[in-house]
Amino acid sequence: MKKALLFASLLILHSAAIFGQENQSVLWKISGNGLKKPSYLFGTVHTASVKILDRFPKIMQIAAGVDFALFEKGGNTIGNVEDAEIYTPPLDSVFTPEEYALVDSFFTASPFGSIKPHNNEASLMAMCQAVVMLKQKDSKNQDGFFDDIIQTRLQDSGKPTFQLDETGQMARREENRDNRILAKAIVVMIKNDFREKDITPEDFFDPDLYAATLEHPMKLDQKAPQFILDDTVERHGIWLPKIEVKVKEGSCFIAVGMAHLQYQTGLIQLLKNNGYTLNPVNL
Repeated sequence: MKKALLFASLLILHSAAIFGQENQSVLWKISGNGLKKPSYLFGTVHTASVKILDRFPKIMQIAAGVDFALFEKGGNTIGNVEDAEIYTPPLDSVFTPEEYALVDSFFTASPFGSIKPHNNEASLMAMCQAVVMLKQKDSKNQDGFFDDIIQTRLQDSGKPTFQLDETGQMARREENRDNRILAKAIVVMIKNDFREKDITPEDFFDPDLYAATLEHPMKLDQKAPQFILDDTVERHGIWLPKIEVKVKEGSCFIAVGMAHLQYQTGLIQLLKNNGYTLNPVNL
């Protein structure tokens, strides 16, 4: 049980790596390198409570003042996009009948509803993150992820939004995923509380701790753990040229998982390497 829980924690930890040495905000202003307008880079936790936005109104005030918004997924494409079909296994092929009934019951009682209509098209990774969100007091009644809610608010206000991920990269990642292990992890997380005595608190996302990370330490100059590298290096190689195109066109609000900002391979350091100035924004 502990191994399965730890595995599940690693899957979501790329969005919740809350460590560091020097106080630096997870909202950063991008300027310099010939930019006519500043842009902003915001590190999120996909399973965070939307209530956090209301606690820090400056985030959405800044987002409302930009020309474009960029997210990991959703929105318009940027440039020539590599296309591919993303295969997701039918849920009833990776869960046993008993597990399927348990998972369906859990989601039916949530704002997301039964998994049965989505049996052939559901993302196990998204389900894993949703279970984490639904297990938390402040976010259990949300009907969407933190990033998606920010995106919806900006789209409703008329802001053009763009997607950084490409289907080719997402398809390759899905092909390498062990779906049965992930399905087991989802079942274990549904059956157990995240605060069991044999699980260390830092293994799981703490919404109050994330709220503190809006002015919390960031590891900008250290090497990322391998499981973060596996999920970020290729994606950053795809994202960085797209980010540079859009920030040169106008002011952007770029919202991605917090671990994508951190470390030597993170977007903050990569943008600095390309000549931009990045400064933390005090919220």
